[in-house]
Amino acid sequence: MRYLKFLLLLLVSSVSAQNYQYSLDTPKALEPQQIEEESSLVRIIPQDFDWQNIPTDYSDSVWEIRFDFDLAGQTIILPENVTMRFNGGVLENGTVRGDESIIETNTESQLFEELTLEGSFKSEYLKPQWFGAAMDDATDDREDFVETLDQAENIGAKVLVDTNMFLDLEETGKKSIFLADNTWLEGANEAHIRINNLLSPAFYMALTKNITITNVTFLYDQKYDANYGWDDKIHRQNTVVLTEYLEAKHGLEFKSSIAITKSPIAWRSIIYMDAPENVKLENVTFKAKGKTADSFIQWVIKLKEQYKPNQIISNNSGATRIPNNILLKNVTIDGVIMGIQGIVDGFSSDGLVSQRYSDVQDINGNSIGGDGVGGKNWMHPPHLIYLNSDDSGVYHSQNINIYNTTDYGVYVGTKKVRGSFGYCHSLKLVGNINDVRVINYKNYRRDGLWDLENITDGIFEGIYSESFSDIFDPNLKFQAARFLGKLNRCEFKNVIIKDMASISEIYPWDSAIGNHVTMDGLHIYVNELPIIEDGPFALFGSNNTILNSSFYIENHTAPKNYMGILGVDTDTRMNGSNNHYDVEVTGWRKINTKTLGKSMKLIFQDSSNHNPNYARVIDVSNDFITEKVNNVKKDIWKYTEVVKLESGTSQLLNMIIPYQFAVNSISLKVVDTLETGVSVSIGTKQSEVFVNLNSSINESVSKGINLKAETFVRPLYFFADKDMKSKGKIEITIEFMRQS
Repeated sequence: MRYLKFLLLLLVSSVSAQNYQYSLDTPKALEPQQIEEESSLVRIIPQDFDWQNIPTDYSDSVWEIRFDFDLAGQTIILPENVTMRFNGGVLENGTVRGDESIIETNTESQLFEELTLEGSFKSEYLKPQWFGAAMDDATDDREDFVETLDQAENIGAKVLVDTNMFLDLEETGKKSIFLADNTWLEGANEAHIRINNLLSPAFYMALTKNITITNVTFLYDQKYDANYGWDDKIHRQNTVVLTEYLEAKHGLEFKSSIAITKSPIAWRSIIYMDAPENVKLENVTFKAKGKTADSFIQWVIKLKEQYKPNQIISNNSGATRIPNNILLKNVTIDGVIMGIQGIVDGFSSDGLVSQRYSDVQDINGNSIGGDGVGGKNWMHPPHLIYLNSDDSGVYHSQNINIYNTTDYGVYVGTKKVRGSFGYCHSLKLVGNINDVRVINYKNYRRDGLWDLENITDGIFEGIYSESFSDIFDPNLKFQAARFLGKLNRCEFKNVIIKDMASISEIYPWDSAIGNHVTMDGLHIYVNELPIIEDGPFALFGSNNTILNSSFYIENHTAPKNYMGILGVDTDTRMNGSNNHYDVEVTGWRKINTKTLGKSMKLIFQDSSNHNPNYARVIDVSNDFITEKVNNVKKDIWKYTEVVKLESGTSQLLNMIIPYQFAVNSISLKVVDTLETGVSVSIGTKQSEVFVNLNSSINESVSKGINLKAETFVRPLYFFADKDMKSKGKIEITIEFMRQS
């Protein structure tokens, strides 16, 4: 039976009514019958109590502990179903072995000192203050917190932090906290755990399993020196600590070997996941207390390969494993450099939120990326999520699910960037990544959205990104969305990419190589665009599809003629098959019948390639459609121009019928009243086509004419049956068609 928080006990020994706390259950008042029933089971433990000779009838009762008891190193075996109710007393210097026992108190005072708990306890939670933690957010509570974790491990309880506390973890290699199997750390009352680890992890999860951290805020309170990254001594100290732990706790024996280590900077992680299994972080916040970039968390979570337990490692050779089944739910990261990085098999994140971020730098914004001890750019280019193979010779990251992520991209620090050494875009999935889903990912980082490399079986859906390409040298090609390797069986659905720079000198969406790739609903936005290269829809390979996609240009200023929206490499043109690309562009530079070089080109398939392929680009602004079915290309262009009439009975128009274009139809519309009684027609010298208009405004007439293409330019004329007297305006719309 679980005892209730609020017990009104009418004790034979005149014990006053108390409120007792031992869990998070809702307090309930007892009925009179229950009070009488409980009162007969309460025993006040006297100061001279003989803990080695407990009366046989003391089971199934409440022991009220009012006094301090020194157990003198003895092991006390409690009878069955005892509730230890603490009312001012402390047990110390011994071991208490429970038998379905309960710990209960109505205070925040210390209950145990140098006491070990064993056996079975029904208490769900242990609290650090019960083991002496001050919980004042100033005193170092590390030792008492570790003791709480140890005792919770002994009896299978959870650790509850319901008041702000401080853990001093600053000493290199000596104060990191290793979490055991089945650790459960939970917060309440919006309490935080303030930490200050600088050169060693705050928490290790090394070859452990079934760890849960929930409702906890880790408040990072430290500053780093941008000119001091790492040295051999720091790296060696941390390596020794980890190696000795693996030997002591996981049956590893190292002969002329050490534990697997990676980047020396990863020692600065808050949580160092050294091949754990089944880890859950839910409603957890990692927040920097400081307001400047030099006080930000340098690394939140490191995911790393390690040797498997229970083996001899000789000459740094042995079987290894990587983190498995890592779950993040509603995790918030605020004030960070590197977020989550490393190798993993089974990673699920749902509801991740990132607020402030930056790159390593000093208080004045110098030494960007780190510069000094540890070398130039000693910090890796940081990201919110960065999963890769982490130099493993065996594994790669796979089974990745990233849902409902918002990277608000609140940048803090200098406006400078690293140059050629990298940038802090939000998501990086590189190496060889299998089976990945990124769903509903919103990015507002100035640096950009992602790097993707060698992705197999990927789904990227509901993606939104705003970034600024003009913070980088355009020659470095740091697009908002970069593709660094092949894509295989990947889908990109409902993706919006916006380059917020006033002038885009690179396309925000990179070219990609792959097979069986679908881009459905990809929409790209730029402001001024002077780029003279084809793009941004450049997908190379076979069995690829681009549908329902568009490119929006606010001001197209590219000077080069004959540019394409679709970019295809030589191999795809010559050998690609079963590709189907259909996109729209809005805001393409204005074209007319004499400036067709400014229209879109479509070079999609060479004549030697007889495979089935299809491509179409619709220029919405110019009403121009270019289409290619296998080797046959067709352009359909509906061009409109308003002409002011001159005097006389004929007038040479600025509009022409371009080289190799046929005319499908002509429409004329009066937009400003003509001279009374004048009939006007349009045609060429070679073949007049009469479309008669009266003088009434808004009169219009259309006619299909099927005028065949010629290998020369043909001028167009207005013809009138009498002097037009420079009166009136006519809107001309001609549908041109070109096929080759």
